[in-house]
Amino acid sequence: MAYKDFLIDKRILQRNIDKGLVDAKQYDKLLTSLPDRAENAATAALEDDLTDIDEGEDEDEDDEDEEG
Repeated sequence: MAYKDFLIDKRILQRNIDKGLVDAKQYDKLLTSLPDRAENAATAALEDDLTDIDEGEDEDEDDEDEEG
């Protein structure tokens, strides 16, 4: 990752804006200039499978093993 890219890393961006290392207006301009890549997005579906919990498995069973 180039140093310039590191400045706008979303995990530390706000801190860099607060320090004056990144200009918020220039960052917004950069974001609006990026192409829309929505057609490349992939979706994933997760099944709502809570049967293990619904069948009455007791979470406290693990605690009993640790006590003895």
